[in-house]
Amino acid sequence: MGRLVIGGVVVAIIAALLFYFYSSGYRAQIDQQTQQVSQLNDQLQKLQSENEQLKTQLSKVQAEQNILAAQNEEMRKGIAEFKATGKMPVIPPPPK
Repeated sequence: MGRLVIGGVVVAIIAALLFYFYSSGYRAQIDQQTQQVSQLNDQLQKLQSENEQLKTQLSKVQAEQNILAAQNEEMRKGIAEFKATGKMPVIPPPPK
């Protein structure tokens, strides 16, 4: 009977040690994954900020493109008028 109790205690101690080592390794893995998630969130925020800046710059470029297209059309009309009449048309100066 004493051997069974001692054997049970030894098995329980071994099981406790195995559980401790497994759980400490598991905790280390969770900590590492938590750190990776934090780094990825930081990168995501940085990329979202950069994306917003690029969208703003794109809208400025598109607005400038629209202005240039309108000016180009005015120039085409002026050239056509000059070819038709031989007189220089009055073209307003481009906005600054």
